Amino acid sequence: MTNDQFRSRRLARGLTQDELAELVCNQVEQMTGHRPAVDGQAISRIECGEIAWPRHATRQALMALLEVRTPDDLGLHPKRTQRDAERDEATKRRAFLALAGVAGPMLSDETPRRIGAVDVDCMRRKFARLEDLDSYLGGADTFRLYFTELSRTEQILSRASCTLQVRASLTELAAEQAQQAGWAAFDAGFTDPALRLFHYSRRAADEADNRELAANAFVHIAYATGSVESGCAAETACTAIGFGAPAKARALLESRRAWSCATAGDRDGAARALDAARDALEEADQAAPHWCGWVNHAELDIMTGRVWSVLHQPDKATAPLKRALAAYPDHWARDKSLYLTWLADAYLDACDETNAVATTERALALAGRVASVRPLDRVREVAQRVAAAGIAGGADLARRAAATRVPTPAKL
Repeated sequence: MTNDQFRSRRLARGLTQDELAELVCNQVEQMTGHRPAVDGQAISRIECGEIAWPRHATRQALMALLEVRTPDDLGLHPKRTQRDAERDEATKRRAFLALAGVAGPMLSDETPRRIGAVDVDCMRRKFARLEDLDSYLGGADTFRLYFTELSRTEQILSRASCTLQVRASLTELAAEQAQQAGWAAFDAGFTDPALRLFHYSRRAADEADNRELAANAFVHIAYATGSVESGCAAETACTAIGFGAPAKARALLESRRAWSCATAGDRDGAARALDAARDALEEADQAAPHWCGWVNHAELDIMTGRVWSVLHQPDKATAPLKRALAAYPDHWARDKSLYLTWLADAYLDACDETNAVATTERALALAGRVASVRPLDRVREVAQRVAAAGIAGGADLARRAAATRVPTPAKL
């Protein structure tokens, strides 16, 4: 595991690896009268995690030069086994999960004493079936299902015996489950628990060495916060995974980069990201992880339409949205309602008042049927825009949208 803490301390002082090595040698020579064989390569090995516990004099010099009080402040620890490190990380994850602000489910004490790859595959298939419910139900209806599965996986990680490879697979599954639970919480209108679960997911994905899943968690965090840095987050995520990542993972992250660019008003960046997503999707000829396997050309049409709708280019937004929504069944109420609102926005930009009102009406009818706050929030925005434009029926539409309530709980 890389020592990012050490590297950050070095960079904060504007030192290259070679420069820090030279200063360490000088410091140790002053203290002991002997010049150590510390060079830039040794500093690099510390940052890569290959050297976790340098010699005493070297540690003392590093602490003095980087102005910290303990080796722990530099991410330096006595040599431990990989199993020790994983246990510590798992303990931190469980503590982090406990802080998610959600009451844990009542789980059976009957945890298997040993778990193998076949067991993990069964758990993964079960969770994939539960994930598919997200197409039909809102986050308020699905959150408990996903959070319970995550809690059960963590219970197995803490109690069952397994190989390192199986433990990594379980940790990766926990990252996926936390991401889905976080998304359900966000969909239900609970941003703080969602963010905690996304951070948990990123931590677990890093531990499992799944760069694509970690990048997706990072993008979720940026999306949920609505931060101005969301474009940078999406850019960083796409760069981090590289071209060796599964094609559908690249397509998903590039499409989300396009959305971040669009919300920032970056037309060229959005167009480039959409092209990159389309190119990646053309390469998707192999099985993809379930968390990104749903990405297809229809979903990319949806994102394309949303992007150009936000950028107020109805000539580019309307066709892909209409094409994709024509095949969207009404029982996918949340997503269809959301996507109809961007089509309505595009109609408004094109001065097509009749279709704008009719499309917003359809979105409102669907939004009231699902346990999600996001569609109704969007419908209200568009309805207000219709009313502000003085379009016939707009004021009544805005009033009905404001009066509509969705079946979400006061707390998770």
